[in-house]
This record gives sequence, structure tokens and C-alpha cells, in this order.
Amino acid sequence: MAQFEKDFRYLYRQIDSLSNGQARASYDNIFNRSNSLTRTSISSSSSESDEPASSLGFHIEITPQDGPYAHGSYIFRIEASTDGDYPEYPPVVSCLTRIYHPNIDTTYQNYCNNVCVSTLNEWNEGTNSTLEDILQGLMFLFHSPNLDDPLTSNITSDEKEFLKYVRISIEGGLIEDFDQEDIFEMNYGYKRYLMEQENQYIEEGEQLDDHLVKILTREPNYKDLFNADTLEFLMNTTSITHSTRHNKETIANS
Repeated sequence: MAQFEKDFRYLYRQIDSLSNGQARASYDNIFNRSNSLTRTSISSSSSESDEPASSLGFHIEITPQDGPYAHGSYIFRIEASTDGDYPEYPPVVSCLTRIYHPNIDTTYQNYCNNVCVSTLNEWNEGTNSTLEDILQGLMFLFHSPNLDDPLTSNITSDEKEFLKYVRISIEGGLIEDFDQEDIFEMNYGYKRYLMEQENQYIEEGEQLDDHLVKILTREPNYKDLFNADTLEFLMNTTSITHSTRHNKETIANS
């Protein structure tokens, strides 16, 4: 496993520049959020806690800055067997965050070895791929999802409809017949993005109101589409902007 750890240390040091600030890495799943697995993910894993670890892995969080998945955040686990077959054989790549994507299958809580990326296929053909190549392959999936060769049949093949569903999966809402849980909670990265932009939106109250109304009223039963914390945050933010706009109008009319 020495080579795997060496490659990880290189990736860890370079990941910010390699991803243009859109990814970060950690041995432990410090990125664990509401949209990811509820069980604890650790660096070493085995079938029984008192047995030697059978694999070693790390986590990557990717937050695209643009494209269909802009401002959503997604956690991946990259895992290699301790038998020493890396780098001869590729590591296992698993997406731990629920996502609407043709090449990543998280339907029915399928959170293991659920990513179809060309780097892994080419790796099997004997090319000298690295963990950096896996990162670049994952980044590519977010900007250029392949609807022509889906990993799951639960994704629409209509591009316009697909883009609409991607945004629903990020902003929160209903996607019928996706899996046993058709309702998507707001992606934790997107919620973080809204909170980071709060000050800017307060200064531009109309923009925030319009944006939140679009999210909240997409479905008639929108109050049932969000967990309590998300709904409280959105409603409080809306109240803040209404208050801010009212104060501005009062000052302007005085």
C-alpha cells in the first residue's frame, strides 16, 4: 500500500491547483453531511472491527463551480485493497452523496463501486493511470455527463428534462420514479453556497426573493419537500430580505 499512500499524499498537496479550487481530499470523511451516508466512513475498513483492515481509502469532496451541477457538493471514497494489488489494479470509486447522474448510480442506496468513469476502464487495459487521473475523470463527469451510455436506467435521456432534474436534485424537490425516495433534500453544498452568498443577496433583496420563491414553490406541497432545518433557513432568509427591502423603501420615502 506504500504506492497508494504516496499517490494520495501527492494528490492531497496538489488537489487545489489540479481542480481549480473545486475539490479537497482527506483520509477521514470530514465532509460527512446530511446528503451522504449515515454510517461513519473511516480510512481503513474490514468486515469485522476486530479483524485487520482489508482496505485503505480516502475521501474527495467535489464542488463544481459551473456546469449542470454548479454549487452542489459530492463526496467520493477512493479505496484500494491492502493485498497490494495497487497500482496494478484500479481502486474502487464510490459516490457517497445522493445524486441525479447518468454515470453515477446512487439509486436504492447503492453507495459502493457506483461510478462509471473512463479512467477505471482504461486502467484495466494497462495504462499508467494515477489517482490524479481519477480526480480529473470525476471532474469531467460533472461537466459532461454521458446520457448516451447511462449506468442506471432511472435517468431521462432528454437533455432539457435532464438538466431540469439535476437542478431539482441540488435545490431540493420531487423527481418521480427515481428510486424509493423520490424527494431530494437540498444538497448540503448548495445550502452552504446560499449561506455564503447571504450578505450579497441581502444587498440585492429582489434577487434573493425571486430565487427562493422559485425553489420553494416548484411543487404545490413544497413545505413537505424540505427537512425542518432547510425550510427554517430558507424562510428566515426570505424574512430577512423582506425586512431589508422594507427598510430601504422606508428610508427612500422619508
